[in-house]
Amino acid sequence: MRVTFMQSGGFAGAITGCRLDAATLDAAERAELEGLVAACGVSDSFQRFSPAGRDLRQFDLAIERDTATLRMSCDERCLPVSVRPLVAFLTARATPQSAAFAMPPSTASGAAPAAAGWGRFEGAVVARWADDGRTMTLVEDFAYLDPRRVRWQAPAGAVVNGASIPRAFWSVIGGPFEGLFRNASVVHDVACDARERRWQESHRMFHDACRCGGVGSAQAALMYYAVYHFGPRWRVEERTTLVAGGVHRERIVHDEPRPVPGAGEVAAIEAYFAGRDVKPDEIPSLTIPGVSEELP
Repeated sequence: MRVTFMQSGGFAGAITGCRLDAATLDAAERAELEGLVAACGVSDSFQRFSPAGRDLRQFDLAIERDTATLRMSCDERCLPVSVRPLVAFLTARATPQSAAFAMPPSTASGAAPAAAGWGRFEGAVVARWADDGRTMTLVEDFAYLDPRRVRWQAPAGAVVNGASIPRAFWSVIGGPFEGLFRNASVVHDVACDARERRWQESHRMFHDACRCGGVGSAQAALMYYAVYHFGPRWRVEERTTLVAGGVHRERIVHDEPRPVPGAGEVAAIEAYFAGRDVKPDEIPSLTIPGVSEELP
């Protein structure tokens, strides 16, 4: 059995974590770890985040066995009581980690394994954080190859800050670089900044990248709805002019206005997805009672 643990978020925004292989621990520590895992009583992967905001500590825990890998992602308010002794044990052994600290994908129920038809990530997110605790600059190239074999590149030097995910939904899903959708958030940020493809394609890519990272179907659908209906939008104008007797083609990108949801609408959206299995192809045309998409 192997256990990987990461803590992020909180006011400091630091990332700490550890990886423990039961086979390499001494007998007493191995017995304690195995006992805590057994006592936590969790048999399925899950994600739980409270509406309290991104300043809560976020916990990401993976338990790898020969047959499956179970993943748990939640904030400190949603952490099950039975899991808290295990988290305390792992927190005591955690050390500072960089943004490249990777969690293994889930293969247990409740989340999709990265190889289950959702494409693949290439490389790891290696970044340098700015002093504001939110903005980071990629130090190495990173990419996502989606299920349609389209490559979404996040090159070294790209600056990302999570702005492509509407801030109104951070209280529901967590901050943009927390939990299982960290990789998806990075490539989505870059796509929405570069705007080389249509915004509709970029937001669908975010859904698929979330699933590739192990986000469950219901959570990924909610996040896709959030970015598709309230995220960045743009249109491209192609201009052709004659300059000094030659043809000059110019690509001009125009930002388009987008709706801004209120707190009540966010709550209605969260409740809608909590009780339904919404397919990703339904998201673009989905209308939710009590949710207005009027432009400002």
